[in-house]
Amino acid sequence: MFPKIHENEESQITGLYLGWVTPEDGQWLPLVKTVKTSAGYHSTYTRAYQQLVTKYHGMAYLLSLPTSHDEVITPTIPDILTIRMPRQRPDVERRCQFLGLSYPNIDYMNFIARTGGTIVGDSFDICPIMELNTQGEYQFYCLLYEVDRGIRAQLQNMSALQCTVVSDQRTIVTAADNYLGALPPYFSLMENKITEIKLINISDDFYLGDHTLVSVTTKVNIYAHQCFELASERVAA
Repeated sequence: MFPKIHENEESQITGLYLGWVTPEDGQWLPLVKTVKTSAGYHSTYTRAYQQLVTKYHGMAYLLSLPTSHDEVITPTIPDILTIRMPRQRPDVERRCQFLGLSYPNIDYMNFIARTGGTIVGDSFDICPIMELNTQGEYQFYCLLYEVDRGIRAQLQNMSALQCTVVSDQRTIVTAADNYLGALPPYFSLMENKITEIKLINISDDFYLGDHTLVSVTTKVNIYAHQCFELASERVAA
């Protein structure tokens, strides 16, 4: 049985950003913001998306977005996110247990956020929109990328985990100065200002696959970064 994750009730996800790493410089950029409102799911495009869609002409088709400037309200989670939700498969309950989520009443936004929303066939990923907890911090749960399984197997004999943003815009996680894995790309916006990173769960389950779940705490409000500016907002002078 996987250990239960105890989250502060105020550390809630209020929405999701769909993002992409640009091939030129490895910079992560948010494309679409989706939040749940009383009217449904409200999706808004970012200025970064407006600029990228003119350069990469197939992007709008891949995201199934009608235009680069509209605000869209749908009664259900939009298609660009539903394809990243769990399907009706025998392993879904175990996946939720591993991620620390309830089942069968799955919190789909949390599921997408913790798995990173990556799917075979596209290169987009997810950055959750978090509220501050009572300690004035943002707490994220996510899977590590490109994990070194040899180092992971020795974690019990190593010191606490640490993070560093490296030259190619990746945020790598180390244990006793040994490379363990990498955080999702949006963590590079925190610029080495992560307060704490903890190992939560490890899975080498045949059905779940090889995954490492961590929690990341920071006081940095990454949503204040200019790249999150919405298309509907005034351009800064």
